[in-house]
Amino acid sequence: MKWFARVIAVVVIVALAFYAFLFIRPGQTVPKETAPVPHFSHVFVIMMENHSLDAMSPKEAPYIHQLVARYGYDSNYYGVTHVSLPNYVALLSGSTHHTHSDNPDQTFSGPTLVSEMDQHHISWQAVMESLPAAGYTGNWYPEAPGTNPVLMPKNALYGKKHNPFMLFPSLAEPDKTQVVPLRTLNQELTRGQVPDFVWITPNLCNDMHGQPIGSAACPSNQPQKLVAMGDQFLSKMVPEIMHSPAWTGHSVIFITWDEAQMPTKTVNLATWKRWLSAGPGAPRILGIPVGGGSVPLIVIANGVSKPRHLNIWADHYNLLKTIESGFGLPYIGHAASAQVAPLTPFLIPSK
Repeated sequence: MKWFARVIAVVVIVALAFYAFLFIRPGQTVPKETAPVPHFSHVFVIMMENHSLDAMSPKEAPYIHQLVARYGYDSNYYGVTHVSLPNYVALLSGSTHHTHSDNPDQTFSGPTLVSEMDQHHISWQAVMESLPAAGYTGNWYPEAPGTNPVLMPKNALYGKKHNPFMLFPSLAEPDKTQVVPLRTLNQELTRGQVPDFVWITPNLCNDMHGQPIGSAACPSNQPQKLVAMGDQFLSKMVPEIMHSPAWTGHSVIFITWDEAQMPTKTVNLATWKRWLSAGPGAPRILGIPVGGGSVPLIVIANGVSKPRHLNIWADHYNLLKTIESGFGLPYIGHAASAQVAPLTPFLIPSK
């Protein structure tokens, strides 16, 4: 049996070498910070789901492609890992906490971006579309009682796995009134009374995730419909923010996607590369980075009018570090790594 073990070892080594050849880009460097991140007036983060830019055609996503052409866009940005939930947790806390599960019954501890904000008296709000009420603790809404928590009910619109704020008990109880439905933000934008930091999670139709196959609203096996619905959501949400009294000073909107979509029908080297490519903060398996794949990062910064299409090697930890830097907060988790640089070039006002 020794020969069999040797054959397996050789196969594993060859497979890892092949993976490294395909997915690790040579010469990746950390961008040098040429200027400090401007102090933010307001930050809006909109988290979408499961798409690379090349999976969203201009026909189904005209508004997204308009944003890419007009504002900041990072062509070298990645999700941290797979599946969805760890990416949300990573962006909020600087760590995946070693989970690769979408189970919404998981809980996590430790510092988060918003616990830092609480300590430094910076106001924040987590906005969840289709959340039935502030501080709702259910895994889904509408929720099917007694079902496996990982399995999405057929008509669910809200999923706790896309709401990392309710996965940290230290936040979920004392700050539950700061986790609110989208209608609350709509009212605040009209009045101009908006927290300093706002995280927005669209519902399961509008974030491009989709409901189970067979649902009437947005089944996950209709990707063109999902992309169009997400595009329509952004085409309403982004102008609403930018035309509100809150859009002043150094305000910024970051739009990104949690992870790349898993290859399905067309499986080739390009699709696997898109799905597994990694940024600087990706976890490693046998020393090889395994990331969440190539996803868009769109940066709309008030005062930065010229489009900036940059190739900054980055992932969700870079975005976290950028937000912390703009609010003068200490870096937590992997955001503290020297490999992870702030996204400063997108934020310097035009001269």
